[in-house]
Amino acid sequence: MSSSAASPPQLKVRKRASTRVLLGDDYQDIVKDVPPPPQPPQNALGYKEKNLKERLIYADRSLRNLERKLSPIGFRAFKLYKEACARLLDLEEGEVYEGGEEELEAAKYEWRATIRMYDGHIQYTACLQIPRTSDAQTLQEQLLNLQRTAFYARYGDMFAEACHRLKREAEINKVDGWGTLQKSYWTDIDKKLLEEKEAYSRVLKGEMAHGECPLHLAISQTCDRIGFNADDMRGIIHHYAVQNEIVHANLIPLIKKGSLDELKKRLNDDFCSIPLIIPDGEKIQTTLMMTLLESTINHWFNRNQVDPDNYQFWTPTKALVNQYKSLQGPNPRDEASLQKEITAAVEKGVRKRLRDAEKERETVGMISEDLGLISGQKKTKRVASSQLQAESDRAKGMKVVWDNIMNLAHRVRKISDTYLENFEELGAPPELVVDPISG
Repeated sequence: MSSSAASPPQLKVRKRASTRVLLGDDYQDIVKDVPPPPQPPQNALGYKEKNLKERLIYADRSLRNLERKLSPIGFRAFKLYKEACARLLDLEEGEVYEGGEEELEAAKYEWRATIRMYDGHIQYTACLQIPRTSDAQTLQEQLLNLQRTAFYARYGDMFAEACHRLKREAEINKVDGWGTLQKSYWTDIDKKLLEEKEAYSRVLKGEMAHGECPLHLAISQTCDRIGFNADDMRGIIHHYAVQNEIVHANLIPLIKKGSLDELKKRLNDDFCSIPLIIPDGEKIQTTLMMTLLESTINHWFNRNQVDPDNYQFWTPTKALVNQYKSLQGPNPRDEASLQKEITAAVEKGVRKRLRDAEKERETVGMISEDLGLISGQKKTKRVASSQLQAESDRAKGMKVVWDNIMNLAHRVRKISDTYLENFEELGAPPELVVDPISG
């Protein structure tokens, strides 16, 4: 059998110390304060033990702060930041290692470069900032809640059906839970937005009328922090406040009108919004929702093989064309029955994708065992040269994931950017140290 027939073995990333151990007395069981973001050093070699601890304290407390919470996309980014700081600090504190000094220094170099890139973004990127006031925190939570509810209004029925079939009742309850919106809150917000509208128009023309439209500016800043379009958000707020309902964007009317460009853009944008609106801890829900959206896209559109990310190249499938035709003429098809047909087709696609993913995980596991990558033996503190190489690979992979997060936050939406955990394929071991956010 040729060597090209099998994938190269993945290297195991060494097990690092927990955050509590790395910080010692500086670790806070209950977060009392979050220090300001540390300034980047003059050069990458400036990342030594003292300022690495400062960064780890900042990242850890930002993630566990209950009073001022990061947005979902900011939370995902800070998990990478914390991991990078912890891994380099663990290497700097010194271990027994096998292999030359060059491998160790190469691993440290990659982590320093990764952290330096993160530091640069943290200084000026809105989604990496914690809300400064309780009012800003409330506005962020309410905007996220409103966006989630609008999202589930489009896909809730299909999602619920898929969850029922997959026996994921808990996930259905989480979706239903987003339906509780504070009507009075948004009525007051909308009234104030209307009062500020004229002043905000002057600001957009370059006038210094910022003091006359503080709510418009607050919503714009919050949308920047959580990765939403401020104009779209104001539209959703107004519709909900006036009509007491979410824009229930049933996708069938788009098919009936033949608005296929709008349909594929909607699907593409919604797929890329998943990590912006679903909290990082809801991994099952995130996976199911991504699988649902992918199955829906593939049911209605053929993706261009050269540039599958570019939705403008997507072409309608035979199923979508037939559904469009069935809605035309003097005796159009009943939309409710069509919705059931679509839901059944999408749910079938979801189950197939999840089965394929499970088989792939099982295959990777068997290959790893055959190659001796997974062992039941307890690991020692000795760091093998291959593990130091895996450290370098992981640091490089986390740079790519960070760039993907920044693209999503800046609304440069690409489906390939939305798979935020791809760096784990570069060598994360099955026995990664348990280091929950709470500990």
